[in-house]
Amino acid sequence: MVKFGDKIKTSNLDKKTHPIELYDTLDRASDKGPLRPVQKEILESWFNHRYKEKDILLKLHTGQGKTLIGLLMLQSRLNKGTGPAIYVCPNNYLVEQTKIQAEQFGIKYATYENSEIPDEFIDEKAILIVTVQVLFNGLSKFGIGRRCVEASTILLDDAHSCIEVINNSCKISISNAKAPYNEILNLFSVDLERQGMGTFAEITSKKHEALLNVPYWAWQEKHAEVVTILNNHSDLKEIKFPWPIIKDNIKNCDCYISGGGIEIVPYLLPLEEFGTYAKAQQRIYMSATLADDSILVQGLGISADAITNPLRIDNEEWSGEKMLLIPSLIDSTLNREEIVHHLATNETVDRGGRVVIAPSFNKTKDWKKYGAKVVTTESINDEITKLKQGDIKKTVVFANRYDGIDLPDNSCRVLTIDSEPHFDSLQDRYFESCRSDSDMILMKKAQKIEQGIGRSVRGERDYSAIVLIGSELVRLIRSRKTRNYFSLQTQKQIDIGMEIIEFAKQDISETKPSMEVFTDLIEQLIKRDPDWKEFYIEKMNKIAPENPKSKVLDTLVAEKNAIEKYQKGEYQVAVDMIQELVDKNQFNDDEKGWYMQKMANFIYPLSKQQSNKYQTLAHNKNRYLLLPKEGSSFTKLSTVSMKRVENIKSNMESHGDFDELLTNLNGILEDLRFGVKADRFEAAFNSLGKFLGFETERPDKEWKEGPDNLWGLENNRYLLVECKNEVGLDRQEIHKAETGQMNNASAWFMKNYQHSDVTRMLIIPTKKVSRGAGFTESVQILRKRGLARLSENVRNFFNEFKTTNFASLSEGKIQQNLDLHNLSVDKIIDDYTEVPKNL
Repeated sequence: MVKFGDKIKTSNLDKKTHPIELYDTLDRASDKGPLRPVQKEILESWFNHRYKEKDILLKLHTGQGKTLIGLLMLQSRLNKGTGPAIYVCPNNYLVEQTKIQAEQFGIKYATYENSEIPDEFIDEKAILIVTVQVLFNGLSKFGIGRRCVEASTILLDDAHSCIEVINNSCKISISNAKAPYNEILNLFSVDLERQGMGTFAEITSKKHEALLNVPYWAWQEKHAEVVTILNNHSDLKEIKFPWPIIKDNIKNCDCYISGGGIEIVPYLLPLEEFGTYAKAQQRIYMSATLADDSILVQGLGISADAITNPLRIDNEEWSGEKMLLIPSLIDSTLNREEIVHHLATNETVDRGGRVVIAPSFNKTKDWKKYGAKVVTTESINDEITKLKQGDIKKTVVFANRYDGIDLPDNSCRVLTIDSEPHFDSLQDRYFESCRSDSDMILMKKAQKIEQGIGRSVRGERDYSAIVLIGSELVRLIRSRKTRNYFSLQTQKQIDIGMEIIEFAKQDISETKPSMEVFTDLIEQLIKRDPDWKEFYIEKMNKIAPENPKSKVLDTLVAEKNAIEKYQKGEYQVAVDMIQELVDKNQFNDDEKGWYMQKMANFIYPLSKQQSNKYQTLAHNKNRYLLLPKEGSSFTKLSTVSMKRVENIKSNMESHGDFDELLTNLNGILEDLRFGVKADRFEAAFNSLGKFLGFETERPDKEWKEGPDNLWGLENNRYLLVECKNEVGLDRQEIHKAETGQMNNASAWFMKNYQHSDVTRMLIIPTKKVSRGAGFTESVQILRKRGLARLSENVRNFFNEFKTTNFASLSEGKIQQNLDLHNLSVDKIIDDYTEVPKNL
C-alpha cells in the first residue's frame, strides 16, 4: 500500500473550517454542483459573524437547501475541533432524508443503532444524525442533568416540529385503561365534580371528549399522593420515560383529566434536565419562514435575542407557485361534502398526485367512502415513495401530517387542507376552550396550517393548487387577526386567492356551473397557463419586505420568567410580573381572566385567601376558567329589555360583509350535526342562539352545573337544552342516564330561575324513552330531521340579506324574514321538535 501521507511535504493536513471552502473538498456525487448563492450568503454570515453565538435561528424558504447548510455548519465546527456535533430531526422519515443528503455530498455521519452512542460521534469523526426522541427522553443514553454525554454543537431541523416531541417526552400521559388513571381520578373526584358535575359524569363514563383541569389548589395539596401513585407504577411505559425528568417537580405541574386519559404537564419544560442539549456551546434551530417564532422561547429555551435576530437572507425573494382555492367562497354549493366527493373520485381532471391533509383519522372517513386511500402510520413511507415515483392511482389522505413530509413536483399537484387543525393534547384542548381567540391559540393554528400548505411546493420552480375546505378553516384564513400570523409570502398567496374567488364568481353562468369553474382553475395551473403564471408573478413581486415585531414574544418571555420565579419560591415576585404583563397589554376579558388565574395559582402557597380573591376575579372575567374554591356568586342570564331584532342586526353589522357572515354561519351549522364532538356541538348551538338574537350561555361549562345550553328567548322565557348529539343514529331508546341529566338540569333551573317560563329540549336521535327511565318535567325532543330543518331555515333566513347593505337594514325586514322562515320564538319551540314516547 502506498503511504500517500508520507509523500505530502507538510506535516499535517489542514482541515477546512470555512464551510464554503470545506464544501469544495467533499467527495460529493457528480450531479451535485457548486453551492447556491443563497447557501453561500448564509454560510458566510454564520462563519464570519455568528460562529460563537449560543443560539442561532436559521430561517429560509423551503427548497433553498437548509439541510446541506446545516450539515456544513456542523462539519465546520467538527473540523475546528470544538467537539462532537449532532443533527436532530423530528422523525425517522427526516432522519433518512438527511442521511441521503449527507451521503450525496460526501459528509461522514453516524447513526444511533441498537441503542448505542457510536464511537465515531464521540471521537468527533462523524456527525450524529438522530431523531429528537433519542436525545430528549428520561432514559436517554445521553444521560440526564449533569451526568450526560457532551456535544459542542446541536442542530434541530424543523425546530417547531421538535417542540411537540419534546413536550410529549416531558409529560405523563396515561390512558383510562391503566390503573393509575382510576387512582388519580378517585383522588380528585370531589374537586373535579365541583368543577363540572355533568362533565365529571361523562368522564366517569369514559367519554373521551369530556375534559376537566384539576384545580391547582387541589393539586398542590395532594401532589404527594400523586407522586406515590406514579412511583408505584413507574414501570409502565407511559410513566418510566418522563418520570426521571419530572419526578421531583410534580408539584409544579398541571393535570388534565378526560374520559380517555390523564396528562400531567410541567408548567415549564425542564430543558435543563437534558444536559447534552442545555450545555451545548452552540444550538442551531432551522425553521421555515413562519411569521412568528416566539413559541421557541418556551418550547426550546431559545433566547429572545435569537428570535428577533435570525440568520436569514435580507429581502429574500418568494419561492414556488401556489394557487390557493377556497371553493365554498366561489359558490356556497361547493361545500366540503361536494369537494370531498369530487376530489376523492377518479373523475378529477388534474395530473400528478392528489393529496389531502386532514386533522384526524375521523375526518378521513369521508374521503375513504369515495375511494381515496388513507395512509396509516405503518404505510406512510411506502405511500410517499409511491407518490414520488409517479405511482398515482388514487387521492392519498394523510391524517394530522402538517409537517415532516415532502411532496415535491409531480408527487403532489393538488393539495387539499381539509378542515381546521385539531389540538391533540389535553392541555392545548383546555387552553382553546378557555381562550379560543387568544393570540397564542391563533398563532399555533396559523403555523400548523402554513406548515401543511408547504408540503407540496418544495422548490422555487415547483407549483401546486392548494384547496382549502371546511368552514372553520375558511374562517381562520379569512380572519385578518389570524392572517397576521402567516408569513408575508402566504399572506400574499391568500390575497391572490381572494382575487381568484371574485374572478371565478364572474365566470359562473347557466352553461358553466360552479364546479366546472373550480375544475378549470386547477387545469389552468396544471397545464401551465401563461397568463396565470404572469398574473401570479406580478402579484408576488409586490410583497413588501418587512420584519414585523412579534405580538406574543414579550408575553411568552414574561410568562417564562414569572414561572421561573415561582418555581424558586419567589411567589409574590411571580404575581407582580404577571400583573405587570396584564397592565402593559390590552387583553380582552378572557385573557385577563386567564392571567388572573395564573396569579391565583402563583400566590396560593403564600396566601390561600389572596389566591381565592384572584380566582374569583378570574372566573368573573372568564367563566370557562376554574370555579373558585369558595365565594363565587351565580348570575342569572338576563332577558330584561332584550331586543332580539336589534341583536340580529348588530351581529350582522359586526361582520365585514355577507361572505364573512356566511363563512361564520356555515362554521356553526357544520358543527350542528349528529356525530360531531359534543363540545363543538354545544359551542355551535350557543353561537346559533346569538346569531338568532338571543342571550345565551353554557351553564355546565360556565357555572360547572346545569344544562349544556341555555337561551334567553324573551322576557322571562328560556330554552333549556341538553345535547346528546354523539349518540348513534341507530340508537332506539333514550337511556335512564340521559333522562337523569335532563331532570338534574331542570332542578338546577327551578332553583336558580324561580317563576320563569322554560321549554326543555333534548337533542338526541330517538324519541322513545326506555323502561325504567323518565322525565320529571315536560321535554321536547329535537331529532336529526328537525335539526336539519332548523339549520336549513337559518341559512335561508340569512341568505335573504345576501345583497343587502347591513347598515341600512330595517328591523321590520328582519322580523318579516324571521316569520317567513319559521324562526319566531314559538316556531323554534314547536315546529322542529317532537314529544317523547314512553315505552
